[in-house]
This record gives sequence, C-alpha cells and structure tokens, in this order.
Amino acid sequence: MPRLKKTEAQRRAERFDEHYRVSKARLKLHEPEIAAAIGVGRTTLYRCKQNPDTLTLGQFMRLGRVFGWSDEDYLDIIRAQK
Repeated sequence: MPRLKKTEAQRRAERFDEHYRVSKARLKLHEPEIAAAIGVGRTTLYRCKQNPDTLTLGQFMRLGRVFGWSDEDYLDIIRAQK
C-alpha cells in the first residue's frame, strides 16, 4: 500500500501542538491559566487545541504573546513545512 501523505491542516496541527506543549512546559502553565489569558473557556481551548484551524487570529496572537512566540514560531506553525 502506498504511504499516506498528511494534509497541510494535519501538518499545521502537529506544529501547533509541538509549539503549544513546549511553551506550556517551559512556562509551567496549566490549561485554566492559558484559557483565561487568551479570553476563552477551558472547553473552547481544548477544542482549539484539537483543531487549531478554528482559532481566530486574535486568539492565535494572544496565545503567542502569552507563550512568547517569535515571528519564526508563528511562521513555522502557519507554513508547516514537510
């Protein structure tokens, strides 16, 4: 069987998850603190983590500010190279 290729959305979700987990561990934050910082509920944050394409631009930018992401981090998530 041929190897399945990941879609661009799947690659973006993987990159987002990696940056999210690393930043969360580095800052020692918990889900309720992150949700409060970006102005959403815990369940909304959970849904956004499962499908990052549902994040609004404002939520994405606030999340990046909380985590201290650089421009390169943003671009790494958005472009999600192979």
